[in-house]
Amino acid sequence: MAIVYRRIETIDEYRAVEDLQAQVWGSDARDVVPLHLLLTANKNGGLALGAFDADLTPPDDLIGFVFGFVGLTAAGQVKHCSHMLGVLPQYRDRGIGEELKRRQRDFVLAQGITLMTWTFDPLQSRNARLNLRKLGAICRTYARNLYGTMSDQLNVGVPSDRFVVEWHLASRHVAVRLAHAEPEPNLAALLAAGGVVLNPAPSNAANDAPAPVCHDPSGARVLIRFPTDIQALKMTRPAEALTWRMQVRDLCERSFAAGYTITDVFTAGACSYYLLHQHWSIV
Repeated sequence: MAIVYRRIETIDEYRAVEDLQAQVWGSDARDVVPLHLLLTANKNGGLALGAFDADLTPPDDLIGFVFGFVGLTAAGQVKHCSHMLGVLPQYRDRGIGEELKRRQRDFVLAQGITLMTWTFDPLQSRNARLNLRKLGAICRTYARNLYGTMSDQLNVGVPSDRFVVEWHLASRHVAVRLAHAEPEPNLAALLAAGGVVLNPAPSNAANDAPAPVCHDPSGARVLIRFPTDIQALKMTRPAEALTWRMQVRDLCERSFAAGYTITDVFTAGACSYYLLHQHWSIV
């Protein structure tokens, strides 16, 4: 399989991006970023970049894309707002999403911009692993119910809370992560070194159940536990999925207010864990 990465250019390719959004998110028409917006942003400093399977025939050869545009932080710093990244399910776990982000980073750095931001659902562990572990993005901002009630297949059933992540494109932290030069955290080692899980697993329930009692964030490093497969949980234990949303929301908001930053994520058993450092500085 040969994957080709190139900028979206033709009307047919823009239409294919519309169609791919519906396939990836199960969205209806009102949730799809339309051709005219994709095209306008792409021709005015933004980027719509596609991943194409060279073994297929257009228009079926588009199998992934990333889309973003130029924006400003609250303080007036120019940044790139990465709005969407999608890869067809049958092409996932092949590094295509990571490669799209790497090429997006190259494009933005060539513009002289060193900050990129985007949002993702804190309960989606696959996205967390790409964004935080592989790419080196960080998070210290939580947005409650950002998009209101959503009806697509991935978001139905819980409020549309989101992490707002920062990707400091020229930082050493990002360079190390992109080089895969930093080992993944180990839960036992973190606990032995004094790390605390703010929402420990209950002893008398499934280990992907929410914690009955949570701790206040304190110390240099803390951990926040969340289910590795929230979509399966929505299907089998929907009430727990909603409890998870509220528990992670509360712990993240309290931790961010106390000066913690999420710098990493890892999986241990049926749960994943966010690793937070207090007073962490970007280098």
